[in-house]
Amino acid sequence: MQIPHGPFDVDPNDFAKFNRINLYDFRRNLPQKVKESKVDSNGVAWGHGKRKRSTALAKVRAGTGKITVNGKPLIEAFHLPSQRHRVLLPLSVTSYTCLLDVELKVNGGGLTGQAEACIPAIARAIQSFDVGTRPTLKYLRLLRCDPRRVERKKPGKIKARKGQVYRRR
Repeated sequence: MQIPHGPFDVDPNDFAKFNRINLYDFRRNLPQKVKESKVDSNGVAWGHGKRKRSTALAKVRAGTGKITVNGKPLIEAFHLPSQRHRVLLPLSVTSYTCLLDVELKVNGGGLTGQAEACIPAIARAIQSFDVGTRPTLKYLRLLRCDPRRVERKKPGKIKARKGQVYRRR
């Protein structure tokens, strides 16, 4: 056996930290509850999402890939290609692009906020339609609602942080 010459020259077998049992390992051995899809009697799954002041409610059912936003087609509702791409992301990642019909009801905020609110709404609806898609959606953070909000205006400031320009004369 070697003689330790410093604090970092310790044998790992003698060190208490390496012999300690992980207290959370017992959770892996517990029986896991089997997750089922949450589809109603009409074959519809629902999802809800938020972003800034916008809220979106997504209704997903088996179909041909038709997407409507407040009764209008996706192309008429979101004019920018980047917004349409972001809305279609949960469908394209899970390979449900032409297999599900999506109806979105969106209100509040601006167009970008509404497009961003649709992402977690569609992702949650797909997850409740097919439970096997959850790991992919969770890994890509599509189930998460963005928590950032607009900062409030403070007294004595022009905006939340913007102050007056200092003028010497």
